[in-house]
Amino acid sequence: MKEEHKPKGSWLHRFLVGLFTVVLTLLIFWLLGFVMDDIGNVRGPELADVEKKFVSETLLHDSQNIDCQLTEIGRRISDQEQRQRLLRDSTSGFQRTMNQLLEMQRLNLEKGVTLPDPQQKALAESVELFLANQKRDQELTEDVSKLSEQQRVLQGNKRGLDEKLGVQRDDAQKEWGRLQRRHELKLASLKLLMLLPLLLVTVVLFLKKRISLYAPLVYATGIAVLWRTILVIHQHFPTRYFKYIILFAAIVIVTYLLVALLRLIRFPKAAVLLKQYREAYESFFCPVCEYPIRRGPWRFLVWNRRNVHKLAPPAVAGTTGDMAYTCPACGAQLYEPCPKCQAIRHSLLPFCENCGAEKSFTPSATL
Repeated sequence: MKEEHKPKGSWLHRFLVGLFTVVLTLLIFWLLGFVMDDIGNVRGPELADVEKKFVSETLLHDSQNIDCQLTEIGRRISDQEQRQRLLRDSTSGFQRTMNQLLEMQRLNLEKGVTLPDPQQKALAESVELFLANQKRDQELTEDVSKLSEQQRVLQGNKRGLDEKLGVQRDDAQKEWGRLQRRHELKLASLKLLMLLPLLLVTVVLFLKKRISLYAPLVYATGIAVLWRTILVIHQHFPTRYFKYIILFAAIVIVTYLLVALLRLIRFPKAAVLLKQYREAYESFFCPVCEYPIRRGPWRFLVWNRRNVHKLAPPAVAGTTGDMAYTCPACGAQLYEPCPKCQAIRHSLLPFCENCGAEKSFTPSATL
């Protein structure tokens, strides 16, 4: 009863309480997020450390040596091919010069004129350089061929080593995955070890303080902790497990709410029952069985909950309504004389509307 008459504050006051409750929820949620991030920064297993236990150092050394040799051979092949391109460009120049000199010699022979000595000498030098370049080009081609053969052999050896290393790396990857899952489970346990006690405390506070002055603090803390707990479970547990956890938690919550509602119907609290009685009296229905209250000027009217507010108030004639009244459907005493002023008052409401006299109001005493 006393809770009904406590001041609720102005609308601005209530709005600010709701606003700061939301802000407090977000702040607590962020604070818990920072703590979870710090826990998540705990160093886990490193793949390189695991590979050292599974991958052969000898095979790694041989593979690195082959990589170095392949790099060197590739560089040498590139150098030789560059020299060969330059040599062929030079050979092409000599060939063009030689062709021009040969063409001049042919024309001179047709005219019966001998090619001058400088031109004959240039022709001989061009032929000599052309042949030398051709020989050097063949030598470079043979070098590139030999290097390419060495490269193919090394690549074959490298493939064999890579296959062996691949098997060992697969084993290391599997072991690292197992250690990583164990580490994730450890992090989840540490986070839940912190969150679950907080969640339990907030549940206890909610059950005890949900209608107290500091209920918004309990609501803000509980929502933030529950929200963060759900995120941690979703992050560290596989989806196939997470869905069962969420469904189980949802079933527990819905079951609790359903039981609470059923108990509230069967064993209503005074504040809830008083609200129900007040609303029933306002609509002219029996608060116990909802049978229409036909007393005084309402005696000959018919209504239901859909049209009760559309009825025009009947004219009040004298004091025909100021009489004790009992519900003809369930027998509940709805109106009775006030023990203090003897005026007719509502039997199921705590105060007399005439003199303000109060009587004890308990759910068991009203029925």
